Amino acid sequence: MKRRLVLALALLALLVGLVPMVSAGETPVARIRVAHFSPDTPAVEIFLNGAASGIQTLGFGAISGWVEVPAGRAVVAVAPAGAGIEAAAIGPAAFNLRAGSWTTIAAIGSLSAGTLTAATVGEDYRPLTAGNSRVTVFHGIEDAPAVDVITPDGTQVVSGLAFGRSATVTVPSGVYDLRVVPAGATSPVVINLAGTNLESATYYFVAATNKLAAPQVALSAVPLNVAAPLIRDEAPTHTIAQIAVATPNLSTLVTALQTAGLVDTFNGAGKFTVFAPTNAAFAALPAGTLEAVLADKALLTSILTYHVVAGEARASDVVAVSGLNTLNGRVTVEVRDGSVFLNGNVQIITTDILATNGVIHLIDAVLIP
Repeated sequence: MKRRLVLALALLALLVGLVPMVSAGETPVARIRVAHFSPDTPAVEIFLNGAASGIQTLGFGAISGWVEVPAGRAVVAVAPAGAGIEAAAIGPAAFNLRAGSWTTIAAIGSLSAGTLTAATVGEDYRPLTAGNSRVTVFHGIEDAPAVDVITPDGTQVVSGLAFGRSATVTVPSGVYDLRVVPAGATSPVVINLAGTNLESATYYFVAATNKLAAPQVALSAVPLNVAAPLIRDEAPTHTIAQIAVATPNLSTLVTALQTAGLVDTFNGAGKFTVFAPTNAAFAALPAGTLEAVLADKALLTSILTYHVVAGEARASDVVAVSGLNTLNGRVTVEVRDGSVFLNGNVQIITTDILATNGVIHLIDAVLIP
C-alpha cells in the first residue's frame, strides 16, 4: 500500500501539538506522550498518577502531543474513553522517567486476542542542526514479521525491526523513496513510502500500524522551533569541551581547540558562551584556509576566542542586544525573519546547549575577527 508521509502529516498535524502540563521551575522534568496503535481497541483516554492527564482522547492511529511531568516515577493508565480509570485496559503501570527524557507510550496488540500491552519508546530530542532530520521508526503491526526500511537500491536505513521495537536515525533532510520490507529481503513491499519528504530540523515519529493485510502509517512531525520551549533547563552534567567532543558535528572545532591548547579552558569552572561552528561551517572556508590557520597557533587562538563570550548568554539574552563583546573583539547581533545572525551573515542554527560551565550555540559559518 502506497503511503506518502507528506500526506499523513497533513492528516495528523492536529495531533502533534505540545501540551505543557507543569512548570519546570527547579524540578527536573521528563516528557511523555501516548500513541494508540491497537486496531480493535476503541478510543481511549489517559490517566497520569490517578488523574486525567491533559492528553486528548485518542482514536486508533493517533499520537498525542507531549506532556511535561516531573521526572521520576509516573503511573499511567489507559482506559476506554468515558469509562474512567477503573476500566483501564492498560495499567495503572509505573514508569521511571529519567530527567530530560522523551518517552512515547504506545498501546499495541489486540484487545480481542488478549495481547493489548504498552510499548515504551525513548525518543531523541537533542537539538538538531539545520539541514538534518531525526526519524524514529516504530513497528506496530502485530502479525507482521521483523522488517527493514530500505531505499530502492536495497540500502538499509533501518534493519531487523521487530514488532513493538523502534529505531532512530538522523539523516540529511530531503525527499526519500523508502520501502518497508521483511527483514533481509527486498520484497514484498509491506509499505511503500515513496516521496517521503523530511523537513529540515524536524523530529519525526513514523509507525507502521494496523494489520499486515491492510498496513497503515501513523506520523508525528515536530519542528525544532516548536519543540524548543520544552528543550530547555535540564541540569547539565558535562562541560563545554566534553559536549563538543561527544558531538560528531563539532569534530573540526575540537581539533582546533586541541591544537590551540584551549580544551582545558573549556573544561574549567568558568562560565562561557561559545558560538560553535559546525563541521560544515569549517568545510565552507576557502580551500587551504583551515590548514593554514591550524598551522598558526596565534592566528588560530585569535579566531577561536572571537567565538567566545565571557559569562553565560542564552538565546533570550542574545536576541535582546545588538552586539556582544567576545574575548577577542565584538560581534553584532541581528534578528531577521525569525532567524538570528552574527556579523550580518553568520546564522545561529541551534541554541542553548547547556553545559556545566556555560552554553553552546551552533552557527553555520566561521566568524572572522
